[in-house]
Amino acid sequence: MASPRSKPVRGRFLTLLLCLSGAALAADNNGAAAVQWLEKMNLAVISMNYEGHFVYQCGDSLEAMHLRHHIGEDGPRESLSSLTGVPREVLRDSESITIITNRNGKLHISQQPAAGKLSPLKSIQPEKLLQNYRIALGGMVRIAGRPGVVVNLMPNDSLRYGYRLTLDKMSALPLDLMVVDRDGAIQSRIMFTDLKITDVDLLSLHHPDKEDKEAAESLMLAKLGADAGDAVVEKKSVAMQAETNDTAWIFSSLPAGFSLIDYQKSPHSGLEHFVFSDGLATVSAYLEPLDNDKAFEGFTNLGSVRVFGRQLKDYQLTIVGEVPQKTLELLAASVQYRQP
Repeated sequence: MASPRSKPVRGRFLTLLLCLSGAALAADNNGAAAVQWLEKMNLAVISMNYEGHFVYQCGDSLEAMHLRHHIGEDGPRESLSSLTGVPREVLRDSESITIITNRNGKLHISQQPAAGKLSPLKSIQPEKLLQNYRIALGGMVRIAGRPGVVVNLMPNDSLRYGYRLTLDKMSALPLDLMVVDRDGAIQSRIMFTDLKITDVDLLSLHHPDKEDKEAAESLMLAKLGADAGDAVVEKKSVAMQAETNDTAWIFSSLPAGFSLIDYQKSPHSGLEHFVFSDGLATVSAYLEPLDNDKAFEGFTNLGSVRVFGRQLKDYQLTIVGEVPQKTLELLAASVQYRQP
């Protein structure tokens, strides 16, 4: 015969199980909803035309920028202008990146083949992130005068930082991106102060018609405050895409979750550039022949970006990334030279 206390105890136990099951289900639903928001964001950043001002905080530095992004028949066109510090503007289309700078009142124009994106609004892969991050919704906030949905991406280990994304509720475009350490301290932040979904055409900024060229040039000079008469034009080449079997360097054991996503080699300087990512955090490793006996050794910080250097044979190894110091150390320890 059951004791008088057994039924209440069993009842409380079943209640606890139901509560735990409900909490687990809610957590699963929360994570699934967060992933859906990230998938919406991926579609938005590649398919929408947008324009806005944002501030970029990195360590103790703070910059204000203006971004325009337009999808044309030939692909995306972007314009990124500085609103603080040295006047400069960067234009990118499917073929080239043009950097326009005011240096002591003179216009300097540098052009190189297109590579990567200017926009801080980038696509990510939620399915890959789930291997290294816990993804969950974090409530509603207001950024740039627009309601936003918070998505938290918290790391499963100490090899990467956490990320707090705020997505525009209407368009799913990112309004705010914070990179935080394990204690919640902000390492860097990109926050829009205004964002418009627009149909503005950037074509004239890249390939102005003859009749519009003078007007476009006058507008650009007014923004940069430089004299076009003495403009210095420089054309640069970028490192060539290469196969990893072209290198004598191997990375024997990468930090958990990271994999090689890009490799380039300069045919002129011998500089080799390896890019590793876990789907969100990115780390670059540079190897170049030493041109003197002095090598950069040890750690330094560039705002929230960590830099580690050491000499390997007659080469300088430099590893750069917005990740904890431990991650750079592990990557540096894995570099080995194999005899060609």
